[in-house]
Amino acid sequence: MRHLAPGTLVLALATACSGESAPPPPIRGLVDESAARGLAIDVARGGADFFMPDSMGPGCALFDADGDGDLDVFLVAAVRGPAGELESEAGRDRLFLQEADGRFREASAGSGLDDPRYGMGAAIADVDSDGDFDVFVSNYGSSRLFLNDGDARFVDATESSGLREELWAATAGFFDYDADGRPDLFVTRYLALDTKVTGKGAGGASDYPSPLQFPGLTHGLWRNEGEGRFRDVSRESGVATKPGRGLGLAFDDLDGDGRIDVFVANDSEPNFAWLQTAPGRFEERAFQLGLALDRLGRTQANMGVALGDADADGALDLFVTHLVTETNVLYRRSARGKFVDATEGSGLGPASLDLTGFGTHFADVENDGDLDLLLVNGRVLRRVPRAPSTLAAHWVPYAEERQLFLNDGAGKFALAGAVEGGDFARGVAVGRALAVGDVDRDGGLDALVHNGDGSCRLYMNRFPARGHWLALRVLDAQGRCDALGAKVELSAGARRWLRPVSTCQGYLSAAEPLVHFGLGAVTSVDAIVVHWPDGTSERFPGGAVDRELRLLRGTGN
Repeated sequence: MRHLAPGTLVLALATACSGESAPPPPIRGLVDESAARGLAIDVARGGADFFMPDSMGPGCALFDADGDGDLDVFLVAAVRGPAGELESEAGRDRLFLQEADGRFREASAGSGLDDPRYGMGAAIADVDSDGDFDVFVSNYGSSRLFLNDGDARFVDATESSGLREELWAATAGFFDYDADGRPDLFVTRYLALDTKVTGKGAGGASDYPSPLQFPGLTHGLWRNEGEGRFRDVSRESGVATKPGRGLGLAFDDLDGDGRIDVFVANDSEPNFAWLQTAPGRFEERAFQLGLALDRLGRTQANMGVALGDADADGALDLFVTHLVTETNVLYRRSARGKFVDATEGSGLGPASLDLTGFGTHFADVENDGDLDLLLVNGRVLRRVPRAPSTLAAHWVPYAEERQLFLNDGAGKFALAGAVEGGDFARGVAVGRALAVGDVDRDGGLDALVHNGDGSCRLYMNRFPARGHWLALRVLDAQGRCDALGAKVELSAGARRWLRPVSTCQGYLSAAEPLVHFGLGAVTSVDAIVVHWPDGTSERFPGGAVDRELRLLRGTGN
């Protein structure tokens, strides 16, 4: 398939004193190619009434909607009508299909995904086992499930599926908690909003309300019964026993007992770690695991979540974003199976003190063998603008810079500047949702950002001299459903890498479950081990790199 050449951008040429044109500066880092690819989208959203959901979204997803093998873009609109209606023509969600030349064509009308309800986030999985990705949209109000009929045609199956969700749903994600090969659904709920309650900012000026003015909600769990039908097991599983202001979400075996657990980032409350202590039964044990608070025992405004092996020790760690004046927190898994706040000394703390973090993701953008960290920021309370911007006046006081932290290989991170990080490290925006995937199938991970003001930007990976890579699709024995919740371990000589299989990307976002490994100078992999959601493991042969492999359960050893 053809794509835009890496240098397809409009560049200003520097002019030397002699009048001759100097060569253009090298294109590097994460480069904004939104305009060239048809994704420089700006939709007016938010208003002077400071409706709180306007300040929290909207989400997005990167996945193959039409079955042609490349990544398409789904944007949750979250735009109200002129009189504040929660359903509006301007609020229809949008679908953009990638063409053979790497550009995107809007295909919203007639797709079935152009829903007019007020949306928050997106989750993807093949819920009916027919070989294509379906979409769950978490809404402020009635959330919806759309089944993919193929060729980017979706049908609203909310009622027939049993997925009834009417509260303020935030981040949703699919995972296979009962290891039956069918993706189940977890939904974080934010809070019980009273729209009559108003917020005040500095000097008594109107602003978005504080979450502390409203009680949290219990979260939801639905078991996939097969053939696209779900059963609400929130109460019987135990996850409905404790309310919290849920925002971010991640899935992993947190206590090492072979069962998949759930981590929920709660805003201005202790986090939740829902441990599956018996098949289908969950107990909240974040305090016991060291995941509830920061190292000083403080409750923080927990929002976005990233899951990954930050220090390359063979165990998955958690990174959680926070409000201004609070440092983001890196929870490292200790040798004893619990987590410790390892923010101090990681390079991730001081750089976050003056920012408010939302979407975040671990990704090896340089393909040098270690996980870097992408982070989008944006205020929820107005302050003096950090930098000049072209945003609508309402959003200027909320805009902040994006951040890219590069890993030194041992879990120490350094903030990339504009030269290293490219456009991703330049300028300000009201950052909210972040989805990461290989958009042009060149082995480098790209980033889709959906901002709170309604703008969307696509940052393509143009890091020079990227290392080798391997991408894996981990599937059931029939080769149809992704093994969500599995983990993949790669070995080459003395080196080991561990990555999770997931479509949930931490804050209102989703992306295809292609497991990406940057390998640096490694040109051949010795072995691949898949740790399946039921706790069993299977070994597959390694081999050449710089390619994509499909691993079917039962075809290894």
